Amino acid sequence: MRYMVMLAVVGLLVVGCETNKGMEKEERIDTRKADGGQIGSADLTAATEKVVESIANVPAIHQAGERVVIVMDQVTNETLSDPSANFQIYLARIRALLNQSGQTKNLMFVETRVKSEQIKQREGYPAAATARTLPRYALTAAFYDLPRGRSNYYLLTFQLFDLTNDAIVWENSYEVKL
Repeated sequence: MRYMVMLAVVGLLVVGCETNKGMEKEERIDTRKADGGQIGSADLTAATEKVVESIANVPAIHQAGERVVIVMDQVTNETLSDPSANFQIYLARIRALLNQSGQTKNLMFVETRVKSEQIKQREGYPAAATARTLPRYALTAAFYDLPRGRSNYYLLTFQLFDLTNDAIVWENSYEVKL
């Protein structure tokens, strides 16, 4: 009986190891001296380049067979150390890099409805005269931090949200400890 129990436990361990194969992902938390305790331009560059490389390989986009339309949503600032900071520059840089990338020829970006309507109104363009290209996905982000004494840990998360079924089809993050 003891032999059967041990065999069952070993079998479960082997199955568990096989199930987790390929799911492990290397995550890197950058640690460096604090420059005033805030994330900076090096983080902007590193985070956005990581995100662009990852988005270019999302199966829903890569295998779509048609042009994928994305609207850049907003960055939600949940940081405790700088709650009034505007982190929209991250999404702006991601969009610019994706537009410059040869890997993502099948991507098209549209402006948010609010911004588009503001521009049309300002320019005197009749709103009903155009058909809006509806986005399939929204790229959004949320930034968090955990300040402790003279150090701070930041977590920047990015999600690609499918507007047709509310599913998050892709997510990535960037972490740094200052």
